[in-house]
Formats: sequence, structure tokens, C-alpha cells
Amino acid sequence: MSSWQLGIDLVTTFLLASYLLFKYGNWYKHHVFVTLSVLVAWYFSLLFVFVLPIDFSGTAYRQCIDWANSTLQNATTNSTSEACSVPPSYVSASVMTNLWRVVYWTSQLLTWLILPMMQSYVQAGEFTIKGKLRSALLDNAIYYGSYLFICGILLAYIAVKPDLELDWYKLKAIASSASNTWGLFLLVFMLGYGLISVPLTLYTSSSERTSLNVAYFKVAKLSSERSSAEEGIDDAIETLQLCVKSTNSLPPQLANNLQTIVSTLPIELREKMARRRVNETINEVNDKLLVKLHRNVKRALQAFNRTETQYERAISHAIYLEDVERSLNCGTRIFKHTFDAPQSQSFWKHLPNSFEWFARCVMHSYGLKFLSLLCWGLSFMIIWSEVTFFNRSPVLSFFALLLNSTRSAYPYMELICTITIAYMATCAFYTIFKIRVFNFYYLATNHQTDEYSLIFAGMLLCRLTPPLCLNMLSLFHLDSHVIDKRILETSYTQVMGHMDVITLISDGFNVYFPIGILLVSIMTWFRVGSRILNKIGFQQFLPDDEIAIELVNEGSQLVIREKRRRQRTLDNADRATRKYHSRADARAAAAESANVAVENLRNLSTGEDANDAEDSFYSRVLIEDSSSSRVRVYGTSPPHSTTSSTQQQQQHHHHYYQNPDNNPPRGLFDDV
Repeated sequence: MSSWQLGIDLVTTFLLASYLLFKYGNWYKHHVFVTLSVLVAWYFSLLFVFVLPIDFSGTAYRQCIDWANSTLQNATTNSTSEACSVPPSYVSASVMTNLWRVVYWTSQLLTWLILPMMQSYVQAGEFTIKGKLRSALLDNAIYYGSYLFICGILLAYIAVKPDLELDWYKLKAIASSASNTWGLFLLVFMLGYGLISVPLTLYTSSSERTSLNVAYFKVAKLSSERSSAEEGIDDAIETLQLCVKSTNSLPPQLANNLQTIVSTLPIELREKMARRRVNETINEVNDKLLVKLHRNVKRALQAFNRTETQYERAISHAIYLEDVERSLNCGTRIFKHTFDAPQSQSFWKHLPNSFEWFARCVMHSYGLKFLSLLCWGLSFMIIWSEVTFFNRSPVLSFFALLLNSTRSAYPYMELICTITIAYMATCAFYTIFKIRVFNFYYLATNHQTDEYSLIFAGMLLCRLTPPLCLNMLSLFHLDSHVIDKRILETSYTQVMGHMDVITLISDGFNVYFPIGILLVSIMTWFRVGSRILNKIGFQQFLPDDEIAIELVNEGSQLVIREKRRRQRTLDNADRATRKYHSRADARAAAAESANVAVENLRNLSTGEDANDAEDSFYSRVLIEDSSSSRVRVYGTSPPHSTTSSTQQQQQHHHHYYQNPDNNPPRGLFDDV
């Protein structure tokens, strides 16, 4: 059996994870172990999405074989093979089981042990590896203690039950089910939010005016954040400068640590710190103060660089949306750029002028509306199936009905499963990539995400993806606990196991808790969370909110000022370019005139009229000097002659350049 599709999925998933990590992270600045750990976490999380449909089709084939063997006991092997065709992407159950073991348990090891330690390690302000490890252990002591406490309660509950015997398989099932139960809590909130937010965002993005107002709002917020980041970096630099002022009285170890903090600053901030004069002093500079200062400087630098980059990108996006709105209403069907954009015009310059206008102003809007309608349909199907998938008869889940109708058509089955899990993963991961927890967790594009946020995102992905896949198995009625019927389950379910030792979780929580997705979706539709955040001081974009309207107006003014500043910069650069070219043209014209004069003198020196000895002398002088980078000016004294006065030289020089024939003037040195 060929496994070419599995190989393609493995390579495609790796490329996608690498692209996302390159887009959000910074491979050149981040530690190599952080980059590799996050890449593995993101890769294995996305691998669930791409490989699970292959497991679906293989399981359907094996179920068909079992059914054929049970109903056709006297059938030959050939008739059984004809009744159950092999899927094109079929992979043996042993290969899938081993793959899921590696992927699942590696993800669990990363999310519960390695990544939390690494997250605390990169945030530590200590200056040695030993000190950072000690700080990471102390930070995670409460976290690991609470997790072990919950596991201890579960083990004690199982131990007091006389009819249960613990073995390695049951302990492994307890660990995986406890992790999946924790992940299901997060899944309900993030999936419920994403199922409404994704199609709603697509629909609002199709409106030019609404998109422009949202862009103005973001510009105003980022402007405020940029000011706060500048204040934060100024405070950190001021404290650092006070410590530097006490360098002479510090021990060598503390002085080296202080130099390490200074070296983390870019050159322009070091120069700014050197120009600043402070009169205050710090009474005592100790190791604890430097550790805290080191941590604050790293956070302040990251926040400053991130907000600066995000602000510039938000300004550019707002200017582009203004261009779209202006081009849509101008009536000429020509897309008009505020500034020249060679990188964007390089593609459109080979096409008619109306093509760019049609693509940016018409197709983009209608395409987003059409995509929004498709997403609304998928969201409705998922929410309905989440509420009704536990109903065994009649079958109410849309996806269980679709799977039953395509069991014999494996490509269609894999297509349905791929679209479903890809959309569910997009909605759940959308929340991860958009959510923001103050300045501690913030995924920003253009390589502006810090190591802490990348690791945190990897932890969330590893915790969300396994329960997401189990939830999708329930929607398709491929989980025996849902349909209350013992069937041949997928290789993924066999690796995950069931929480059979605690029936309250296996038959109650995991089955009925996903109904909460409906409640979260309703709250998202009415913007309950945004209104709550807006009331407590975290401004959100609400069309009917007065403060949001003020921020939109403020953002509009900021964009106007930024366009003026950019226009002045472009004008200055254009004037400098024109001045440079004019000087270059003048130099080229002077050189050309000199070459013409040299050529004329060459012709005169070799012609029949060149009989005058004095003319021949000046011709030789000019030709000899023309071999260098300059031409000698007439009026200088030839060899064995005395120098004339300055006034006479100027008169002869003027006489030469006023000569219309450009011939060497005669009688220049008649007075000698």
C-alpha cells in the first residue's frame, strides 16, 4: 500500500509551521532551543489536522472489512476485497498507531514540562544559566504542585474503589484524559468565540468604510501604546543610568552584570543614555536590583520594538484602505496610490490600468463576502452538531450524516473531514493568535513576537489540538462512548484511550460540556466580552460607543499627519536625487566639452594649417595634459617663460572662452 499522501502531508505541515514561526518569530535573535521547541510544538499540533482524515478513511476501510467478515462468513477473500475497496491513501494501522504515539506524547511532554520551564527561563533576569534554571523552577513550583495535587486526588479516588485495579494502561489513560479535560475547557471558549468571530471579521472586512474605521481605531490605540512603551524604556534607561553612575563603587561581578544589561540596548539608546545627565544616586546596587532591572529592560525593549513596528504597519494599512475607498468613488476605474509603490506596481504595470482597480476594489470585497457566507454555513453546522451529536437515534449531527453517506467514497470522506477539522482548527487557533494578555502574551507579525509569547502559543496549541480532534470524532460518531456501540475505532482513539475509570468524565463531562460552545457563541454575537472589557478600561471597537468614535477620529488625524510626514520625506529625497543628478549632468557636460576641445586641438596639430610654431606648442601642452583627469587652462606660462600678472591671466582666460571658434588664441605671450 502506498503512503504517498502521508508523506506529502508531513512535508506540507512542516513547511506551514516553519512559515508561521518565521512570520511571527525571529530566528536570528531568539535562542535556537526556543525556536526548535516551538517549531516542534506547532508542527505536531498542525499534524493532527492534516493526518487525521487519513486515519478516518483507513478506519472506514477496516470497519468495512469487519462488517463483511461478520455478515458474509462464507464469502471468499476476493469477494470481500471487491466489497471493500482500499483507499488511495491507506496506511496500515500499526504505522498510524506509532505515529500518533510519537506525536501525542511528544506534545504532552512539551506542553506540561519542557515549554513551561523554557518560558520561565527566557523571562528570567539572572545572568547565569544556573540562576535562570533556579528561577524557572521556583516560578513553576506552584504550577506543577497544583497539577500533581489534582492527579493525587484522582489516584486516591481510584484507589479506594475496590473493583478497580491500577495498571500502566489505566494510569496512562488517566494522564491523557486529565490533560484532555483541561484542554476541553479552553476549547469550548476559544472554539465558541472563533466560530462567530471568523465569519464576522470576514464580513466586516468586506466593507471599505467599516474596515477603515477599524484601522483608524487600531492606529489610535497603537499610538497610545507606543507612547507608553517609550515611557517604559525611558524609565528603564533612567534606572540603568543611575546604576551606571555607581559603577566605580561596585564589585567586579556586579559591574560585569551591569555591563551585560547595557549591552542589550541598541546603539541609539546607549547614545541617548550617554547624553542624559542625572543628579540622583542609588543608595545600594545589589544583585537582586540588577536581576529585576535586567528583566524590565528586556520587556521594555521588546514592547518598544513591537509597538513601533505595529504602528508603522497600521499606518500603512490605513493609507491603503483610504486609497481603496478613494479609487472606488473616483469613477475612473484606476487605482490611485497616495505614494508611489514600485513593489506593488511591478505586478500590475504589465496589465491594463483597470485590472488593479477591479481586483482591489471589487473582487476583494465580493470575495470576502462569499467566503464569509461559507464560514457562516460551516459555523452553523458545527454549533448544531455540538449541541446534538450525543443524540444516537435519530442522527442529528450533520457531519455524522455526511460521513455515513460517503463511507464507500473515500476521497469525498477525506475531503469532508479535512474541511471540517481545518475550519474548526482555524476558529480555535484564530483565538490563540488574536488574543492578547496585557503585554505578557501578544503574537505580532513581522518577526515582532517575543520568546515568551511564542512558547505560550505552543503550549496552548498542544493542549487544544488533542481535545479538538476527539471532539470532531464525536461529531462524526466515531467515538464508541457517544453512539454507545462498540465499533472499530480510529488509531488516534486507541492511542488516546478513554476515561473509563471515571464514568462522570467519560459519559458526562466530555459528552455534554461541549454544549457550552453555543453559549459562548451567543455571547460573542452580542459582543458581551468586548463590552465588559470596554467597561473596565480596555477599549474595544464598538460602533455605538462614544469613546470608540473618538478614537476613530483621533486615528484619522494621526494618519493625516503621518501622510504629511512621509510626503515631506519623499520630497526631500526627491530633491536630493534631482540635485545629485543635476551635478552629475554638469560634470558630464564639462567632461564632454573638454573632450571636444581636445579632439579639435588634435585635428589642428596634425592639419595643413598648423604651421605656426606657437600654435603647435599650445596644442602639445593641451594634448599632454588631457591624458590626466583635468585640462590645463589657457593663460598659464609655458616652460622657460616668466609668469604674467593675475589680471592678464584672467583677461586671456576670458578671451579664450569667448572665442566662438574654440581655436587656441594667438599672441597670448607677446609681452614676453
